[in-house]
Amino acid sequence: MKRILLLINAHSPPFSQFAAMFERLVNGASQFTLDVTDDRNALCDPSDYDALALYIASGELTRDQEKGITGYVRNGGGLLAVHTANAGLAQYADYIEMIGTEFIGHDPLGDFDVEVDPAFDDILPRMSRSFRVQDECYNMDIKTEAPLRWFQHGIWKLERQPLGYLRDYGKGRVFYTALGHDNRTFVHADFQDQLIKGLRYVCGMTDGSPVRIGLVGYGPLFGMGRHHSEQIAATQGFELGAVCDRDPARLEAAREEQGEDMPMFEDAGEMAGSGLIDLAIVIVPHAYHAPVAKPLLEAGLHVITEKPFTVKVSEADELIGLARDRGVMISAYHNRHWDPDILSMREIVDRGDIGEVYSIESALVGYGLPGQAWRSHKPVSGGAMYDWGAHNFEKILQLVPRYDGQGNRINKRATLYGNYMKRVWHSSTNEDYCRAYARFDSGVEAQFMTSSIHASRRPMWTVQGTAGSIVMEGGDGAGTVTMASADGRHRVVEVKPYDRGHNWQGYYKNVADHLLAGLPLEITGEWAKGPIQLIEGCETASRENRLVEVEFDF
Repeated sequence: MKRILLLINAHSPPFSQFAAMFERLVNGASQFTLDVTDDRNALCDPSDYDALALYIASGELTRDQEKGITGYVRNGGGLLAVHTANAGLAQYADYIEMIGTEFIGHDPLGDFDVEVDPAFDDILPRMSRSFRVQDECYNMDIKTEAPLRWFQHGIWKLERQPLGYLRDYGKGRVFYTALGHDNRTFVHADFQDQLIKGLRYVCGMTDGSPVRIGLVGYGPLFGMGRHHSEQIAATQGFELGAVCDRDPARLEAAREEQGEDMPMFEDAGEMAGSGLIDLAIVIVPHAYHAPVAKPLLEAGLHVITEKPFTVKVSEADELIGLARDRGVMISAYHNRHWDPDILSMREIVDRGDIGEVYSIESALVGYGLPGQAWRSHKPVSGGAMYDWGAHNFEKILQLVPRYDGQGNRINKRATLYGNYMKRVWHSSTNEDYCRAYARFDSGVEAQFMTSSIHASRRPMWTVQGTAGSIVMEGGDGAGTVTMASADGRHRVVEVKPYDRGHNWQGYYKNVADHLLAGLPLEITGEWAKGPIQLIEGCETASRENRLVEVEFDF
């Protein structure tokens, strides 16, 4: 564990807000311990720490404080400097030369795009290539003759403004980002990712060896084989090592898309034993996820299944246990964890705009004969709920509060009921209509409806809170937020489509961060099992006309 000291100006906003975010972020990474102080005397001798983080502005530095921090970094300490760490301190020549720049002004705070140079992938791996923030776009003067390696720029008035760099200072490393004016940036996933990658860099932490990946299944439906290969190619530290499919025609298609030199297998066991791969991605119909994944785990490979994780909870338990016994990763490709709708709703909820969430409804409905080949055949698909139901129950679980105001874990259990019907489309074996209902132990309720016999429209999302509501018609994150007060007044805000940080590459980025850098895995086996517990439990409740109790492992 690396020891980090964060120095802030004061225990008041925005410094206290940054400190609270940084503490959650650093502790969540499970690679660092953090102390926070507003006492600049801590700079006199920070030798007990592996790195310093600065979120300060102006004020005074004594000569001992300035000598302490510059000597610390010059002798090999790491320094993560954020936003105003270069502001109002130009009179301290040694300090400002170490930082490398001086803040000289900015236009009014606003929305702008940030571009990250891919040339830094080997140093700051897997940071988003571009993202949008609402922040101050800094103007800075360079205050050192040493080279600054600019890794990010902001696009402001059609010009590229340098906003982040790395530099060497003696034996130490400095990471500086000009982003971070207030909580609007603090909560941004890409900003937080920069802070963790910057900390790892200044602490001298590096990635492990590249991960070689095998695709098990290269079927034509939605071009998923090619989709995964493209995601692999876009992920620093991942490389495609082999492709497996029982159909020679699909192997030929893979060969055309991946090149003649790509190793091809018709048997997953042979690929697992070839020594060519470290991670297998199971891209087969739902009912075969568990049977295909099991021998791959037994062979000591990391495994990702397409979503849904499995069809049965018992299968999920078996895969989780097997992965634990073998010391390998098991995950499911919940790429829509990073969709704009859920990111937008989480941001609204986390800001407190609608108070405490107590009811979540989601619906994906229409009227027409189901298509999509095997996805409409229940013995293979698992049923109508296993497609969008798996996605949207995973999003619902993100919205269900996990801790109360005192920090106690809540909503570990749920009571389920369902109504699954077959009424019209008898040429398809999937249900025509499913409504699944869950009541969590705190009283929060959630329901998901999917139907191919629903002739009227329904919003995709309706979320009720104690102080307001969210209604979203579609999946782009746009919607209506109504904030109510006890005197009967309502304030209605139209939310624009969400344009910050949503990218299916987020799944691959997180898995690579986990396998290569030891950072936490978002979609654990236990998390991926949650939607299966809800789907299977609600179907059992419908079939047997009773309530079903479940307890979650995450």
